Amino acid sequence: MLAAEVNTDAVDTGAAGQPRPGVASLLQVCGLTKKYGSNTALNNADLAFYPGRVHVLFGENGSGKSTFISMVAGANQPTSGYLVIDDHKGPFRSVNEARSFGVRAVFQEFSLVPQLTVAQNLVLGEEPVGPLGLLSPEEARRRAQALIDDLGFDLSPEAKVGDLTRGKQQMVEIGKALQHVPRLLILDEPTASLSEHDARALFRLVKRLKEKGVAIIYITHRMHEIAELGDDVSILRDGRLIGTVSATTSHDDLIELMTGRALSEIYPPLNEQLGNVKLAIKGLALAPAPGVPTVAGIDLEVRAGEIVGIAGLVGCGKSELGQACFGLRRIAKGEILIDGKPLQASHPADAIKAGVWYSPADRKNDGLALGRPAGENMSLSGLTWGEIAGRLLKPRKEKSLLGKLSGSVAFPAPRLGESAGSFSGGNQQKVLLAKGLAQDATVYIFDEPTVGVDMGARPAIYRYMADLLKAGAAILLISSDLTELFGLSHRLLVMNEGRINSEFSRDEFDEHHVLEKFF
Repeated sequence: MLAAEVNTDAVDTGAAGQPRPGVASLLQVCGLTKKYGSNTALNNADLAFYPGRVHVLFGENGSGKSTFISMVAGANQPTSGYLVIDDHKGPFRSVNEARSFGVRAVFQEFSLVPQLTVAQNLVLGEEPVGPLGLLSPEEARRRAQALIDDLGFDLSPEAKVGDLTRGKQQMVEIGKALQHVPRLLILDEPTASLSEHDARALFRLVKRLKEKGVAIIYITHRMHEIAELGDDVSILRDGRLIGTVSATTSHDDLIELMTGRALSEIYPPLNEQLGNVKLAIKGLALAPAPGVPTVAGIDLEVRAGEIVGIAGLVGCGKSELGQACFGLRRIAKGEILIDGKPLQASHPADAIKAGVWYSPADRKNDGLALGRPAGENMSLSGLTWGEIAGRLLKPRKEKSLLGKLSGSVAFPAPRLGESAGSFSGGNQQKVLLAKGLAQDATVYIFDEPTVGVDMGARPAIYRYMADLLKAGAAILLISSDLTELFGLSHRLLVMNEGRINSEFSRDEFDEHHVLEKFF
């Protein structure tokens, strides 16, 4: 159900200020501005979106992307500026008004009812009724299954949404937006939680929607998705539209536009002095567990002073490999060696005693006590294994330690007494990383160390890693950010379906060749 024809009288001035001759825009954004008190979240943005094109919004956290799409979707109203679509000129006053013009959005924050099934969520608000005017569960399941099959998602209509993983819930949210084919679809970080299979299904779906003439606004921090799916890229920085470029623009140029800094200013120089093997994994296979990817036949080594990166899509097993080194996954076969000695880690305490530290991908659920002060979070494990360990607290030593820890990650020391949950994602991540320095460790495993951290805050984290290398540590870096892996890694391993299927030395880093190994 593609909605009515677009307004052929609309003139797109575009971010670059040049109209597109002979092509009518579907929706124009004119001078869109949003202020919260004295803070300007979005300042005078002009953009146009075209049928059958994927328009990527690219920028750091706080750059204005979320504010922008919330107003295009009708979930928020601008302080000034307006939208033009068909005969409508003005803001959308509600989500329903936006939907009446064919605008649908899939936000990062879901609007699902966890107590209901997938089918019930998909038809919510448009429930089918039978001949007697009663709700028809059978018809709801039939419609849901037809939609799921059409989208190519791996979902069961009878599953309760509250029992699903976040990735599966993401698919339900996308399905809700596509009950009817929209004219303009907004996708906000849609692959952040998706498995390899479901991400590929989403990519195929986006390409099908393009062929049907749907305009798509796509927000992502994953650089490889821009070239694969995008046509145009608009860069936002500090609430301002910096410019619009082709999706074929190089990653280095996009990052420079986004941050205002050259790539060489973001990543520290690599340590060239490598030492002995600190971490060795030989023939590793994990014991099967419900909902856990199969991981088998893993062989790798990491030397002192070296960063070995591991790339791959969600669900490839890379996180589970890191967790196994920290006693969080049961090993069925093979061995892990630290400085040549077998690691028998049935609990994280065993790994820490052996000099291994693991920084989890989900800082809120697995890494931090959000209700406790940032300082307590940093020093917590040090109370047992570090320089402040002992039966009694050592306030002076702990204060001195916290000064060093906060300085190592550029965390604001005057705010150590504030609860970890009150900080931005970037500062929360710094608290999590500082925990790794509270005890003696020589092998560090970082799982998505910059997830949710904008490029402005990342250099401090990267310098922290460089300092670890200079001190003789070995780092296994697990990341979904290919640009980050290229910038930091001495070598890069790619995982697919629980196995390492390729290895690249630094002089072999090439985005196209690496991405080919993802699938």
